[in-house]
Amino acid sequence: MPVPPLKIAVLHYQPDGEPVDPVVTQVAESLRQLGHEASLIAVSDGVSDILQSIARSKCDLVFNLCETFAEDYRMEVNVAALMEMARVKFTGSGTAGLLLAQDKILTKQLLEYHEIPTADFATFDGVTVETHGDLEFPLIVKPSRSDASIGIGKKSLVHNWEDLTRRVQEIRKELQDEALAEEFIEGREVYVGVIGPKEMPEILPIVELDFGNWDKNKPTISDREVKFGPETEGSPKLVIAQNISPELRQRVERAALLAYRGLKLQDYARIDLRISKEGDPYVLEVNPNPYLEDKSELAMGAREKGMSYLQLVGRILESAAKRYGMLSKPEKASASEKAAAAPKAEPSQKSEPTAAPPANATG
Repeated sequence: MPVPPLKIAVLHYQPDGEPVDPVVTQVAESLRQLGHEASLIAVSDGVSDILQSIARSKCDLVFNLCETFAEDYRMEVNVAALMEMARVKFTGSGTAGLLLAQDKILTKQLLEYHEIPTADFATFDGVTVETHGDLEFPLIVKPSRSDASIGIGKKSLVHNWEDLTRRVQEIRKELQDEALAEEFIEGREVYVGVIGPKEMPEILPIVELDFGNWDKNKPTISDREVKFGPETEGSPKLVIAQNISPELRQRVERAALLAYRGLKLQDYARIDLRISKEGDPYVLEVNPNPYLEDKSELAMGAREKGMSYLQLVGRILESAAKRYGMLSKPEKASASEKAAAAPKAEPSQKSEPTAAPPANATG
């Protein structure tokens, strides 16, 4: 069922003095091409401004691109909670999904509970240490609630308990956060896009981070330099994953689907995995409402499946519209229209009567 023409407000974070992120204009223009009336709502640090601006826009739906609030990426979930309290309809995951996926410790615990393959890990909350599995060094240490690889770098990979303790203390001091340590999986890093309602989501083709001319003596860690540094010849870059057997592809897609459902995500997400040298996939992170720019992992996977960026935005919108009961119902054809559309009968010919099937025959 199609999405009827709607008034849609694109909600995004806009720090003072900075240019608008390209994804904002890309999504807004796509919505207009799809036949909707799109407006922009920029937010910074005013809580009341969010709902007031939404009310002034008189929109039917908010396309939520707000990943930060008041310079704090951890406030993304609060923006969604505010809209839920005000009964605002919006795209993407709600409070539950954002909260569960934002906390890497909660994510790991839920993955383990749902028997989704993930590396053995330990958690550090400043008081207690809790281990899950028989940990073996090297370990990679992350802040529990970081985003965009914040807190991940050269010091993140540790090879002994002394380095582990030091890194956990640094995370608590510098980022005021709990720490997660998990076994470092040396191997291929891949990303799987998932779009649509959690009941029947669609899995996009696998995208891989090709590390290019990486120093063989350095561990392949996707830190901020890798993700946001300038792309040069031989530097890490995103490619469509090749040489993945049907059996491995099935295991990767199953893990992504289970993670999407297990963490209560909706409309769209990106699941990050590592494929070990032994050929086993492990879920690293689950990203609700991932970056939707037209060169992102999600858009790359969609294009590989024959879906344009415009269609990708449309699928996300359709998923949200379906959740809120906003899809158009197909009009019932009148009797005259049905008659006109019906195939004309061929002139009858005499033939032998067809024997009736036996009484115990199955169709």
